[in-house]
Amino acid sequence: MANTPGVMPAISQPTSSRDRHCDKKLGGIERIFHWTRFRWLLEVGLLTLIGIATALIVSSWSVLSGTVDEPYHIANGLDWLEHGIQADFEDPPLAQGAMALGLYLEDRHFPEGNGEISDKGIAILESGGNYRNNLKLARLGELPFFFLGCLIVWLWARRWFNRATAGWAVLLFVNLPPILAHSGLATVDMAGTATIATALYAFLRCLENPSWQRLALLGTAVALAFLSKVSSIAFLGSCFFFAFIYLTLQKRGAGLKIVQWRRLPGRALLVAAVAFVSLWGGYRFSFRPAAPKTRTYQFLDHVLANKPHLRSVTYEAMKVPLPLTEFLSGVYEVAAHDERGHDSYLLGKYRTTGWWYFFPVVVGVKTPIGFLILASCGIFAILRGLQSNAWQRHLTVIFPAAIMVVCMSSRIDLGVRHILPIYPMVAVIAGYAASEFMVLARRVSPVVAVLPILLALWTVADAWTSRSDELAYFNQFAGSHPERILAESDLDWGQDLYLLSGRLKELGVDHVSIKYFGTAPLDNADLPPHSTLSADVPTTHGYAAISVRYLTLEYAKDGSFDWLKNREPLEIVGKSIYLYNLDH
Repeated sequence: MANTPGVMPAISQPTSSRDRHCDKKLGGIERIFHWTRFRWLLEVGLLTLIGIATALIVSSWSVLSGTVDEPYHIANGLDWLEHGIQADFEDPPLAQGAMALGLYLEDRHFPEGNGEISDKGIAILESGGNYRNNLKLARLGELPFFFLGCLIVWLWARRWFNRATAGWAVLLFVNLPPILAHSGLATVDMAGTATIATALYAFLRCLENPSWQRLALLGTAVALAFLSKVSSIAFLGSCFFFAFIYLTLQKRGAGLKIVQWRRLPGRALLVAAVAFVSLWGGYRFSFRPAAPKTRTYQFLDHVLANKPHLRSVTYEAMKVPLPLTEFLSGVYEVAAHDERGHDSYLLGKYRTTGWWYFFPVVVGVKTPIGFLILASCGIFAILRGLQSNAWQRHLTVIFPAAIMVVCMSSRIDLGVRHILPIYPMVAVIAGYAASEFMVLARRVSPVVAVLPILLALWTVADAWTSRSDELAYFNQFAGSHPERILAESDLDWGQDLYLLSGRLKELGVDHVSIKYFGTAPLDNADLPPHSTLSADVPTTHGYAAISVRYLTLEYAKDGSFDWLKNREPLEIVGKSIYLYNLDH
């Protein structure tokens, strides 16, 4: 068939003839995951799965107290909704505005005056005398991004694999503890995950057919990702780069037909123009000079300290109002943060500049083992058919690998939330493995079908056994002492204060010494009378509660709380607060 003018030819069809043939012949339980006779049942089932996952997310709101980063994001978002500018530029406004929208409609206001952003966020949550309800309203704003992530997983798998893969992929995706955990918090991580996946999906559609409509949609999707999280720049840039390298180096020669270098500049310009306008619209088409309190100014002060005339000229130039100065300041802030590093903890060691293997370890212990096995099988199946499989499937493997490369080169090693964007694509890969096992079962023996079912059930079981506590989920590789592997947001983000309050009531505790890592106000947590637990002076009697972060990361490097580390806790509340009875 002749190619339509202006439409790039595809290397191969998204769904192979073998897949279509197998769709017609599958029977038994496999039909549940195929569309031939039970298409409506599959789609109703997937909506039911998403509904159940949503219920799990919502149920966590009453269990988890405010985490460390939530007040910061809430304050930034409310400031943007009220005044059109953020108090801090390190994170863009889309996700933050979404989480602040419910509070804005409830007539909550950004506090005036000076002060830390997180403190203002706490004040916002305490306004109206209903901290817990305000926190729920903020967390509600992240649910649309979870739904978007589910949609992209379904569309991706259905278009470039088959409907059976789509069914399995959504089933696995909505039962991943890291996805459930960060979809239920007022942070930017799930928003970044969903919008990055959307941009990559739009990118593949443009590679298939670069019509101006699809190019415009790609530009919009890229802008949404940039408006959600600054790290999406590096993630998408890496994915696009490796995609073009792969397409160009294909031995079949079709890569150059797809890339079509002569038309690429014009198409890239259209995408960039749409992305620029959409991104600028996200900042309300503002014209502002560079913010004077950012580290950009601090950097210039340092570099131009001995050149007063040049510094004066530079500062005058920076006073000129320009579009997207807030976004550029945010990019610089993130780059500066990465340059100076961040306190990290891994396998009992401390470091500011991180470890190259940090994120592989994180994925290895924070992802259900059944899911990891299916994903490994899926990667093998796709790469094994390197010549026969469609290029879209190859890029589905390349994209999460490219994101992993970016994370491994970062000095900010803070947990699975930073690698979260790999999961939509990896869920598709794992779903493909499950569907291929079912095809193999039809050809070889029905016994083969037991394997994907058991691995999927293992993933689902992990999600249900950790329900409402998915944030601190670790798989069986981590053993009974995950604090020896990771800390920070993977284990202790200040989420268990509500549980501590309830447990102290059950025990009838009339006083507790406490050292809590988190932002939830202790005075409004319904605790018994309490005092601060000393890092140096041992407490000899009564009950003591301490966040595990203080025993691993926060002050452990200087020997703080050494007097408590060798004592056996009475119990662990949630996963992150150690409770001691010092009278025994």
